[in-house]
Amino acid sequence: MALVRYIQDDESVDYIPGADVAAGDVVVQGDLVGVAKLDIAANRLGSLAVEGIYDFPKATSGGSAIAAGTVVYWDATAKQATATSTGNKQLGRTVLAAVDADTTVRVRLDGITVATNPLNANIADPGASGAIPVTASGHVDIVTAAAETRTLAAPSFVGQQLLVGMKTDGGDCVITCATTVNQTGNNTITLNDAGDAVLLVGKVNGTNKRWSVVSNDGATLSTV
Repeated sequence: MALVRYIQDDESVDYIPGADVAAGDVVVQGDLVGVAKLDIAANRLGSLAVEGIYDFPKATSGGSAIAAGTVVYWDATAKQATATSTGNKQLGRTVLAAVDADTTVRVRLDGITVATNPLNANIADPGASGAIPVTASGHVDIVTAAAETRTLAAPSFVGQQLLVGMKTDGGDCVITCATTVNQTGNNTITLNDAGDAVLLVGKVNGTNKRWSVVSNDGATLSTV
């Protein structure tokens, strides 16, 4: 008896909604994002497209331009595509550039992917005195205009990965962590020069989640 049975190609997936879904609605199931091509009545079998190229709504405020080839995410609260990964689900990659004033951005859906690199996700630098988001894995590119500080809360989950690097050096950046970052007991990371970087991984120490530095290229670790 065959162990595996062919069902269908993977451009779309079957979907039975608990409430009416309109054509063009975006549906998020775990990490899978799909688009309803037709109306689907509640409790009736329909399908969601998980591949193809679609125009998604985007913000039009300053700084919302998105370059072609950018990985974008679905913000289910604002109901729009965004280059911000934190708290959002990956949609795909843009195929046309969109300027601030554009109300939509053209995206090629990722489809069903087997694995992703968690460090690919871009986590926005919060700026001087800001708190680095810790809701997801990803990389943070720090830009300073003078000597600045950042804060970093405990990891949200064990295995969370965070690559923090100095992209533009306008002055040292001192990052104060809510947890220790090594067995020595250091809790402060200072990025001194462009290119300095640390790779942090979330771990469990007793009943607490803490960061652990697994790679350090040029940063200074200290205790405050």
